[in-house]
Amino acid sequence: PKIVVTQNNVSKLYTNLLARSNIIQSLINDPLLYYSYDIKDSDTPEIIAHKYYNDINRFWIVLFANQIFDPQWEWPLTNVVFNQYLLNKYTETQLGEAHHYEKIVTKVDNSSNTITTEKIVIDENTYDNLVTSTITYTLPSSSVTVSTSKHIVSNYEYEMNLNESKRNIKLLNRTYVEQIERELRKLMIG
Repeated sequence: PKIVVTQNNVSKLYTNLLARSNIIQSLINDPLLYYSYDIKDSDTPEIIAHKYYNDINRFWIVLFANQIFDPQWEWPLTNVVFNQYLLNKYTETQLGEAHHYEKIVTKVDNSSNTITTEKIVIDENTYDNLVTSTITYTLPSSSVTVSTSKHIVSNYEYEMNLNESKRNIKLLNRTYVEQIERELRKLMIG
């Protein structure tokens, strides 16, 4: 596959060599190998690479560690670009219209105060007929409170949630960067 890389306002089309290599999934959640990072509105892969690895050219490590192959659409849009995207995709009226309907089931274990929430996409008819409720079940060792509610997710809220869900990424511990570069060079070159 091809990928567009833009540096110094010049875009070039390259073959994406990383599309066929992968990081072992069990390692991605290892706190010794990766740090969690929340992308700020002004962050780009290059800026993060410069801030964290002191090398703008290691932007590919930021993308590779998160299996991002299309930074234009898999990276969160800035507020300005996001708003322009919405204006191009929706009319002002459509932004407020329903994208989908949700049934929200919240369970609270009253002894441990553990809360779990499940959102289930439902159709409009089910939404209209859904009765919200809160019921407490008494168990031998504790009690559980189950609340059912409903929510209309607008097109704006859907797009915002989708964009925001891309903000949390993993950064490879800088200690291992040179090792990753050596292993990929050996894999790609032979």
